[in-house]
Amino acid sequence: MRAPRTIRFCLGIVIALFGGAVSLEPAAADGISDQQSEVKRVLADIDALEQKEGQFAELGAQALDLKSQLDAEIVVAQGKIAAQQAELNVLGGQLSNVAVQKVMGGGSGALGPLFTDPAAIDDGLQRDHLARVAVNAGAATTDDFEALLRALDKEQRSLTKKQTKATDLAANAEINRKAADKAGREATTRLAKAKVKLGSLIAQERQRQEAAAKRQFQQKLQKQQAAAAARRGSGTSGSGASRGGASGGGASLGGGGGSYVAVSGQAGAAIRAAQSQLGVPYRFASSTPGVAFDCSGLTAWAWGTAGVSLPHQSRNQFSTLPHVPASEAQPGDLIFYYSPISHVGLYLGGGMMIHSPQTGTSVSYTQVRWNKVVGVARPG
Repeated sequence: MRAPRTIRFCLGIVIALFGGAVSLEPAAADGISDQQSEVKRVLADIDALEQKEGQFAELGAQALDLKSQLDAEIVVAQGKIAAQQAELNVLGGQLSNVAVQKVMGGGSGALGPLFTDPAAIDDGLQRDHLARVAVNAGAATTDDFEALLRALDKEQRSLTKKQTKATDLAANAEINRKAADKAGREATTRLAKAKVKLGSLIAQERQRQEAAAKRQFQQKLQKQQAAAAARRGSGTSGSGASRGGASGGGASLGGGGGSYVAVSGQAGAAIRAAQSQLGVPYRFASSTPGVAFDCSGLTAWAWGTAGVSLPHQSRNQFSTLPHVPASEAQPGDLIFYYSPISHVGLYLGGGMMIHSPQTGTSVSYTQVRWNKVVGVARPG
């Protein structure tokens, strides 16, 4: 009977050990799974914060753009008011001279009420008397004087409204700047803490996501190329055309089944300009070479050096430029992110772009995240 007991004992140990192994393995797997889930969640949170920062920055830039336009209008209005005031002063002087001449010349008593009790006579009555004297003397007319007064009053009211609106826009821009900075700081802090806690898993997951997005884009591109080749017929070599999309290089156009805006010869100048600013820090609503840029400030400045004027706002850049399919992206094109659009970079080819990302970063190269791209546009 000892043997069975020994067998049972040994079997119990084996079962216990095996059972322990079984119970530990799911725990380890669950731990890895939980960690991977946390990594994905962290990166999603960071991406959401970066998108929020871009949206606030976009709203702030829009407010500043509108304020700049108003500031220019205010300068024009102030000049117009000064000219009208000068004209009114000249006319007033003419009318006063006529009145004095009438009195000194002993003319009609029509001026009597002007000098009896000035405090008791309102401005309108004085102007009326003065204008009648001027009309009698052949100098000016009541309509001239009153029209100038009305025009000046209208212009001054318009100026006041513009100045008030400009002040409001400046306040709005500052609110959005602070909100953008806050979101940017939160994203930076979140990423720093995640790197301490999760180490290289953060970088690995981000690389994995970028690689997956690139594969998806390549697959989509291949399908588009195959469909285009089928439409063109087997006698053409269009299916092998290379592009500046995720697959890389240089570029025959129309491979996506349509005819698009040709690549500008100025694209190279824009790219070189952007590259000259590598390492320049990001700053809200900035576009000063060697000092600071935001995302649209960099693209506007880079293309500006190539002779192409762009608005300093990513949404406006996208809305004012001709669009091309992502599969037709060429070096120099602008790559737009998120919906609503809140980030833009300058495409370099080979799936890479140069951009000014967000608070705490600087002008740098990055892999295009094709899964976040909502549009491509071509300046020039």
